[in-house]
Amino acid sequence: MPVQVEVPPTTYERLQQYKEKFSDALRHPDSPDWYKKETHESVKKDLLWAAPYDARFPQVRKQRQCFAYYVDFHRCNELMGQDYKPCKFFQNVYKDFCPGFWTERWDELLAEGRFPAKFDR
Repeated sequence: MPVQVEVPPTTYERLQQYKEKFSDALRHPDSPDWYKKETHESVKKDLLWAAPYDARFPQVRKQRQCFAYYVDFHRCNELMGQDYKPCKFFQNVYKDFCPGFWTERWDELLAEGRFPAKFDR
């Protein structure tokens, strides 16, 4: 029986929840909330998400990590199925690191069957 893993929502999903919770997301320029540390800390905690440190990628540049997590996400979906929730973690990480035009191009290559990685292993 698989263990239930809690995967944190993506930054985009957090932003959507925040917008629903606070319909007037933008504060008035004269609002005293701009100067409250508690407000800033709660916004950071509620909205921001960062991928955890991965010892396989100690360098500053994240190109290899981006590609590896993109492949890991699709490999997880292929091997475990689309509804397996822990796969979302890999998606969160590659969406955090990868530029959008890279993933769009890789999605095109996947659709054409020319992507340079195998997902069945």
